[in-house]
Amino acid sequence: MKRQAGFTLLEVLVVISLLGLLLGLVGGALVAANRAVAKAEGASARLDEPRATQRFLRQSLSQVLPLAAATGNGAHTTTFEGKDDSVVFFATLPSSVGGGIYRQRLALRDGRLEVQLARLQGQRLQAWGEPQRLLDGVKGLQLSYRGYSPLGKLTGWQPQWPWPERLPQAVRVAVQLQGSQAWPLLQVNLLLDLSGDGGRP
Repeated sequence: MKRQAGFTLLEVLVVISLLGLLLGLVGGALVAANRAVAKAEGASARLDEPRATQRFLRQSLSQVLPLAAATGNGAHTTTFEGKDDSVVFFATLPSSVGGGIYRQRLALRDGRLEVQLARLQGQRLQAWGEPQRLLDGVKGLQLSYRGYSPLGKLTGWQPQWPWPERLPQAVRVAVQLQGSQAWPLLQVNLLLDLSGDGGRP
């Protein structure tokens, strides 16, 4: 009587061991691929945040308006407050985020570049909202301004804008980020090149 051909226990163990080894190699490759994808996505997000922040600042600063408004206590705002570490101005927001005219305050706080908004309703300014994060990991913010003096003379770049009822001609935004990431110097020319008063009511 012929004995039926089959696998010995040793052969089965060898096959199982080889399959386990192959599965381990495939699993390791998948884990490495996932880590590489996550790392690439993280690097892309880190690059996208500064770009998105620059787009927002370019759009807001280029749309600065020569306005003033009454506050809740009856006082009147200035048209433009430009310091070396903060700037306050009136500008429109794009319709994609609600639209309307807002008084905007850009400043650095606790390593975070933030913008704060107060909506303009008619001639009256609403209360400031909560600060909105634009960019994390910021070590330094340096703003400078250039424009025309009340005598019509073009100034150089200044760390403060001395005429709060006049608009500068251009604003520079220099940001120092943590780590090795660079921030290209942002210079925004105001679309409304107006140097008169803020149109107080």
